[in-house]
Amino acid sequence: MKPYLTHLRLPFQFLLSPIFLWGALLAGGTLNGQLLIAYAAFHLFLYAGGTALNSYYDRDEGPVGGLAHPPPPPPHLLAFSLGWQLIGFVLALAVNGWVAAIYFLMFWMSVAYSHPRIRLKGKPLGALVTIMLGQGILPFYAGWATARGSLGDGGAWWVMLAALSATFITGGMYPLTQIYQLDADAQRGDFTSARFLGVQNSFHLALGSIALGGAGAVYVAATKFSWGEAAGLALFLAAFLFAVAQWHKKFFTYTVMQNFKTVMRLYAGVTLPFLAWIFLRLALATIQ
Repeated sequence: MKPYLTHLRLPFQFLLSPIFLWGALLAGGTLNGQLLIAYAAFHLFLYAGGTALNSYYDRDEGPVGGLAHPPPPPPHLLAFSLGWQLIGFVLALAVNGWVAAIYFLMFWMSVAYSHPRIRLKGKPLGALVTIMLGQGILPFYAGWATARGSLGDGGAWWVMLAALSATFITGGMYPLTQIYQLDADAQRGDFTSARFLGVQNSFHLALGSIALGGAGAVYVAATKFSWGEAAGLALFLAAFLFAVAQWHKKFFTYTVMQNFKTVMRLYAGVTLPFLAWIFLRLALATIQ
């Protein structure tokens, strides 16, 4: 089972957690069984199974998001990935119909992203839109629907701002997770977002998009929580943008592996502090 589990890249899926939990927090969620089941459905099964599906088609030999040395895909990885995601769908059904519907939509987006007949990954705009929906807006509203039991009030302007803030940060990071593997993507024939933009524009998009999304997140934090927390978030995002800018300066002097390790550290750096704050807020809501 080890090769199959390795291709799930479970530690990397953990880094996608904040957006789902951000939606749950803003919907008034608490740390309860429903949230745990929904979280497992999306992050342990859907994202992980979708990653394994992508590995089956990509057959990466160099570093790829969350995996420095990917092993060859085992013979039944496709069936394993689909079965793994089916388990998650059963869990999503146990939460509520809205959560299951979002799961179902995200599953087919994952298939369209990887499957050779559609292969959105190889279409720059299609890939970017898929990632912004599948790792941004949709998981945010999955968290919201988990906490509320429906999408009720999800169309309020501040809720959409919160969803878009996370989405812009995710979209900004996406090309940066590809720019260290431009040669491998070219050999495979994938015209990825990073190949379309080039290194310089990938960094420019990342800095602008993260700054825009961060401003929205800071505003939501200030209006829904406290100005002190919003100020802390603003300082954190400013430090993160500085780190990305410093990497930009060194990118062409780094090896592929050095750039891979740098973007993985940055991904963890922007995720883990935000995740810790969300968990703290959810814990406080649970005990109140």
